[in-house]
Amino acid sequence: SFIDTFKDYEKQGKVNASFSPLIGMSLSLGKGISVQIRQNISQSVDEMPTGLTLKKDRSLTTSASYNHKGGFKIPIPYFEDMDIQNNVNFTLNFDMNNSETWGTKNKTELAQQALSSSWKIGSRISYSFNRNVSGGIIYEYRENETKTTGRKIDRDFGFDINISISG
Repeated sequence: SFIDTFKDYEKQGKVNASFSPLIGMSLSLGKGISVQIRQNISQSVDEMPTGLTLKKDRSLTTSASYNHKGGFKIPIPYFEDMDIQNNVNFTLNFDMNNSETWGTKNKTELAQQALSSSWKIGSRISYSFNRNVSGGIIYEYRENETKTTGRKIDRDFGFDINISISG
């Protein structure tokens, strides 16, 4: 074959295998509840004259959400009743990632060069009062750990308010 014939002239080679998603599932449950789960896996091998590098990545992503639509009327004397339509959405996310890199100079004895793992969980509550007013609150907690820098924790909190003015 071509590869066997010209193997002596090869300078470097790379092989990738990715499964994205390896496993995935989406569920729509009753009463506005939905759930999604995905798992991804990838591996790559780099072969160079200076050695061999093997990289493995794995991730898991999950999301659950609940949506509720409703409304009410406010009676206003001598005018039309004010119809208020509102929408509430609650989302919860969880992600986990692992990555490791192995290397060797002699192409037989692999040594771990890098290792990292991280996970995060977050939630968001969105509310729209009508077509003109909406907003939300978000919170996220993250942990990241690497072989070189150790463990790091981050927390985020935020909110947003959107008011549409038209005339």
